[in-house]
Amino acid sequence: MAAVPVTYHIIGGGIAGLSCAWFLKQKGKNIRTVVYEASSKLGGRAYSYYDEALALPLDNAVHAVAGANKFLARFIKKHEWAKNISFVSPDEAKIDTSLYQNKGLLFKSFCNTQDSGIDVAIKRRILKSFFPFTPKKRKVWFSKQNLSQRIVNVLAGYADEVHLNSKLNKISAQFGLAAQLKFDKKTVDIGAQDRVIIALDNTSCSKVLNIPALEHNQIVNIIYRVSQTIFLPQGSSFIGIKNGIGDWVFSDGDLLSVVISDYQSGKETLQDLARKSWMEVDKIRGVNSAFMPPYKAFCCKNATIRQNAENNIRRPKTASTEYPNVFIAGDWTMKDYPCCMETAVASALRAVKAALKSA
Repeated sequence: MAAVPVTYHIIGGGIAGLSCAWFLKQKGKNIRTVVYEASSKLGGRAYSYYDEALALPLDNAVHAVAGANKFLARFIKKHEWAKNISFVSPDEAKIDTSLYQNKGLLFKSFCNTQDSGIDVAIKRRILKSFFPFTPKKRKVWFSKQNLSQRIVNVLAGYADEVHLNSKLNKISAQFGLAAQLKFDKKTVDIGAQDRVIIALDNTSCSKVLNIPALEHNQIVNIIYRVSQTIFLPQGSSFIGIKNGIGDWVFSDGDLLSVVISDYQSGKETLQDLARKSWMEVDKIRGVNSAFMPPYKAFCCKNATIRQNAENNIRRPKTASTEYPNVFIAGDWTMKDYPCCMETAVASALRAVKAALKSA
């Protein structure tokens, strides 16, 4: 008689949740993975979509993979890695390629937190885990409107079932164990051998589990649709901006993107910010455009948790929760780690190991 598959209920269809399905499927055939996603698409904070206004497929933001990120690196082909990282100041024409001299901008980009406010433990982790390469081996990949196709859809293939528009509202317990998952339109019973992995953002997770709600920082992304490819200094496809309005600018065919990490809201509108950022790009290129091209500017208000000491000390130390059959995943759950895609994957592996061990 065939053994009854053990079901792993994965709440959240972002990189962390989908990676959980991947890792579980590597552990045995007698595992059934079911993913529940609150929105109408998979990917969480990292996905692609078709933008009606610009009439183009877009990534929701520019996402990076460092060459040291072994799991995500498997999705990148050798010729797609950019080996050089350059930096420029809007007030100077000189190109700088020193990672050390620009480590503050790199830390800010990794953590979406000002360099001076990042917990020292997180900085150490970045240097140890994400940059173990010399100048000759520098490698980085940035998504180019293909994030879902390249990574999200591949990971989704390891889920036996995917339920979109399924927002978890409550976990009901019995005898100290999670017994039911209550969604907007349905209730799912949790079998005695089943396990649940909550791979939600911190705010959503704190509403269904005994998890502290952490402070978050914002990110602004501005995407311009240009009539011809914009050439950045020295022919770079992306460049870091030192002491500028934006932090990074990326040129990809008929798109040019500017990223502003740890955005501090002020009186200026996103329209004003787009105009100033375009003028800054002009300054970097040494040109004076006659007009600003069509663009889309959007602010993600809860992009990542603030990665300072106060927040970091409140982050979970393990994947365990108040329920022995429920575990958590997500980049914010990894104390001393920067919040990024690779950390989301690491959190998934930790949660899967804990869940399997408890079975």
